Amino acid sequence: MWKNNLIFAFCTELPIYIFLYMPVYDVVIIGSGLGGLLSAVILAKEGLHVAIVEQNKQVGGCLQTFSFDKKIFDSCVHYIGSMEDGQTQKRIFDYVGISDYLKIKKLDENCFDQIHFSEENPTFPLAQGLDNFATRLKPYFPADHEAIDSYTNLLKYTANCFPLFNLRNGLSSEKQLVSEWSLNEIMNRVQNPKLRNVLMGNNLLYAGCPDSTPFYVHALVSKSYIDSAFKCVGGSSQIARLLWRKLQEYGGAIFRKEKVCRLEEEGGLLTHAVTTSGKVFEGKRFIANIHPSNIMQMIDSKLFKSGYRNRIVNATNSIAAFMVNIVLKPGKVPYQNANYYWHRSEDSYHALKYLPGEWPANYALYFTEDPMRPGYSETVAILCYMRTSEWAPWYHTFNATVSPSARETTYREFKEQKAEQVLATVARQHSWVKEELYSMQIATPLTFRDYMGSPDGSMYGIMADARHPEMTSIPIKTKIANLFMTGQNIGLHGVLGVSINAVATCGEILGLDYILQKINN
Repeated sequence: MWKNNLIFAFCTELPIYIFLYMPVYDVVIIGSGLGGLLSAVILAKEGLHVAIVEQNKQVGGCLQTFSFDKKIFDSCVHYIGSMEDGQTQKRIFDYVGISDYLKIKKLDENCFDQIHFSEENPTFPLAQGLDNFATRLKPYFPADHEAIDSYTNLLKYTANCFPLFNLRNGLSSEKQLVSEWSLNEIMNRVQNPKLRNVLMGNNLLYAGCPDSTPFYVHALVSKSYIDSAFKCVGGSSQIARLLWRKLQEYGGAIFRKEKVCRLEEEGGLLTHAVTTSGKVFEGKRFIANIHPSNIMQMIDSKLFKSGYRNRIVNATNSIAAFMVNIVLKPGKVPYQNANYYWHRSEDSYHALKYLPGEWPANYALYFTEDPMRPGYSETVAILCYMRTSEWAPWYHTFNATVSPSARETTYREFKEQKAEQVLATVARQHSWVKEELYSMQIATPLTFRDYMGSPDGSMYGIMADARHPEMTSIPIKTKIANLFMTGQNIGLHGVLGVSINAVATCGEILGLDYILQKINN
């Protein structure tokens, strides 16, 4: 359906009236992160006229990449799970038609993640495949074989309680069986504290808090990578590019460098999305693929009660991150087909509540292989936690491609000082990080905030709380009948979590049984 829109332009003293034919979209999606892109492709594939409105130049949200010294770096997504044939992520990507075009490489089946504590040896391997996972850990814990088997069985049980994690429809009562279990409640069943902390060693993947984070967050994220773990060769932005191409094939469009500032309501329904440039996008339905607190700022509707608004605006977000991205001297550092997680403390949770003088309290290393020198690393990304208070003096500043702005010298000095601390810490275990460093760039929580849209630069947005599930659960459907939510703040985060959320969002529009039948067939 097409409709006249009257646009006013003023030249000299007389108004000039320009008539443009603008479409009325079946669905307008705000934000081109993975959730928005997948929702757009699924809906467009089913014949709906879809537009995505994106504030940045690059699409993809957390899938964005960047480059320097002709090397590509991932901004957030360093590996993806559940990508073997028949597994959930692979089946979703099969349905939208991008699996055959992805360039991915499987991480070491016997050790996709290495876990290390303090200065001690050894590193502990986390392997792919539940049986292999248990087999590889048991030699390190000869007295805990039964505990390891119980743990893997519990991962499987918990995953089966989440129907969409297995691409089937189901009852909410299934999830309720496990949804109020906290991390501490379940993990404390593992009596050996060393084993318990190894099992939690890649906690940086979901920033789990012992008393509040539901066990299912740990279980679903961990199992997705144990099922299978792959790196995106050439960067995770290929996922976004492939989805964009598919969207265009189905007649959809992405409007970049257009920041939505207002959503207009009439008669209890949204009618238009208005951008800061003055463009207007008219739609029958709207999907928000941005942080819910940002949506609250765009809508002045009595349908959103103050209690609902306050719950979203005041929701606890995850801790933020600091990253040092390094180009290595060629042919110097052997490539590791695994990721490396280090903890300053013996307690895998401690990094979340690090004390002054303990930073960085953890870090992860993510390697890429040099295509010109197989067997050697081309780059390494170092990621660690950083609290919001660390960068509070520069909270008021903003710098992104669409709105570049130089931050003051004190901010650059802050970044460089923190990067040196990170390098010094990593060098205690890996001296090559300084010896073979060719160049580097630094990303702070402000970088994540400005490019990913999380209000405080948090890694994973709103944190679920097993103690108050009703207060931290953001539903897909809203009080405005034609507004839906998707993305990492709705349900589970991560590539697989967001993909499942997108399926659920599209199910609200097209029918969940219908979409699942299409995906599964």
